[in-house]
Amino acid sequence: MEFAKSRVLLLDAQDHILLFLTKHDVPGYPARWLTTGGHLEAGESHRDAAIRELFEETGLVIDEPGAVIWAHDFVAERSPGFFANHHEEFYVQRTTRFAPSHADWTPEERLDILDERWWSLAELRATTEPVEPANLIALLGLVGVS
Repeated sequence: MEFAKSRVLLLDAQDHILLFLTKHDVPGYPARWLTTGGHLEAGESHRDAAIRELFEETGLVIDEPGAVIWAHDFVAERSPGFFANHHEEFYVQRTTRFAPSHADWTPEERLDILDERWWSLAELRATTEPVEPANLIALLGLVGVS
């Protein structure tokens, strides 16, 4: 079984990125900071999942997520001892900074999301907290954040 996800690098006018501190799927693993996004629903495209997830997690409405800037396949532990294949596709959206709305969070998001924060590139470079994907700083460089 493969788990497919769409993720969005949501950047404000000052090149800060919105990340969510999210519980890990595996109990005992540390929470980590993630971009907006999540799993595709049955029959949903990556494009449509990016639009839906961005709205659910932030309240931001977009019509088009743009082109995929990066995609990768990996194996991750879904629960203790259960490993599965994953495929993620990443998009970029620029916006003015806003306070994300929690009104459309799913029940799972209400349990799993612990915090949210707009991060500068300098803060990402300095943090010792877990951030995913591991190459987030390089991805930001691909879209002109320096």
